[in-house]
Amino acid sequence: MVPAARLLDEIRLDGLYTESRLDESDAALRARLREDGYLFFRGLVDATRLMRVRRDILQLCRDAGWLAEATSLMEGIFRGGAFPDYSTEYMTLYRELINLPSFNDCSRAPELVALFTRLLDGEVLVHPRNIARISFPRHFEFTTQPHQDFFYIHGTPDTYTTWIPVGDCPRELGGLALQEGSHHSGPLTHVATIGAGGNGALAEGRWLGADYRAGDIVLFHSYTVHGALDNHTPDLLRMSLDYRYQRADQPVDPSSLRPHGG
Repeated sequence: MVPAARLLDEIRLDGLYTESRLDESDAALRARLREDGYLFFRGLVDATRLMRVRRDILQLCRDAGWLAEATSLMEGIFRGGAFPDYSTEYMTLYRELINLPSFNDCSRAPELVALFTRLLDGEVLVHPRNIARISFPRHFEFTTQPHQDFFYIHGTPDTYTTWIPVGDCPRELGGLALQEGSHHSGPLTHVATIGAGGNGALAEGRWLGADYRAGDIVLFHSYTVHGALDNHTPDLLRMSLDYRYQRADQPVDPSSLRPHGG
């Protein structure tokens, strides 16, 4: 058996996102989403709401012994040493995380539902299968590899993931990157890889990203190829949220209606 590996040695950006604005017309936003496969908004999520999520996740990390002693909780400084084992320590904490009210309530934030009501031009189904990621410093074999969300979620292809950094996330910290226009390739064949999900695929297109600030979001089509940059910081945890949205009158796979992680 060939061991799982990276699809790319490392994702390197070719450019930065085109920023979108809420005062653009619905037609203009929909057209750009159809063409580019993504939209990027600065400061869309209420910062107070997002900081509640950050505090609650980091408190779980502190309780698990993952944070450096005598450091500020909200800084998210890793303790150093061995990384938590994924199948035991990490998943034990993760199953607590996905039950946090602040984490789940954020997916239904009025500003997010209002945006998708505009983009989808109809009643919005907010998937209850919310996902969070905790990326450890220099833990490169855990970096999420390029992939399409449709490979996992099925249902209607016109399902959109919203990626939200839980705090400021410069490129060094390892945020999201995506391949511009890659959704035009349709569903791709995936192969085994390292990292979250364990499967990946590549398409044509420039790799785009940003230095994120708290409250920024990227939303993208289920065929859009995306992955994570490596966390090159010496000691900081990177946390992010994945929420998914579709029209309520379109097909949805039963797995998207169940909690992530079992």
